[in-house]
Amino acid sequence: MKEYVERNLRQEQAAETREKLLAAAKSLFAEKGYHATPVRAINRKLNMGDGILYHYFPGGKREILLVLLQESFENRIKILNQTNEETEQMPLEDVLNLVFTRAQELFMTDKELMRILIRESDILDLREIVQLSSMIRERVNWLTDFLERRYEKGEIRKIDFKMGAVQMMTMSMLIFSDTFIGLNLLGEFDPSNYRKQLIRYLMDLWKPTEQ
Repeated sequence: MKEYVERNLRQEQAAETREKLLAAAKSLFAEKGYHATPVRAINRKLNMGDGILYHYFPGGKREILLVLLQESFENRIKILNQTNEETEQMPLEDVLNLVFTRAQELFMTDKELMRILIRESDILDLREIVQLSSMIRERVNWLTDFLERRYEKGEIRKIDFKMGAVQMMTMSMLIFSDTFIGLNLLGEFDPSNYRKQLIRYLMDLWKPTEQ
């Protein structure tokens, strides 16, 4: 029993150390950049010895960057899949609001990671780029099928469902570019109010012609 407790304690401590290393690396990568962050800086941020990081991540900071992206993508996919399951019985306007909210969360929840993703895109493997692209494409495909189902129920008129889905994702990314990247394409605006305006616009654009 004692050995079991001690083994569980060691496992918990190891998991905690791993998470601390990931958090420290993410903070430094976002603040200083990947190339400007040596392994020693990550260890020093946590007051750990220089060999600790390689014990948990033998591939060094490159492996840490890949783990950060991989785990982030996996968590976001779970959230998006949960959204998919919630929507079938919801009113269309509520679904659109949820879709926009989840899409914004996809890009805005972890600003440090998004900053890293944008800044370090030149060093990412094709695998990471393909994974992110695939996640967005899957979202567009789900929206396409969703809009077609709502058409079959008579809630919207017949449209190019794929283009409607792309339009929604593009609008979400426009809000992201304005609030996060600072392109200021929309001028002064309140993201919450702008989202409501977009939803009203789409509801009017897609409503059945007999209404």
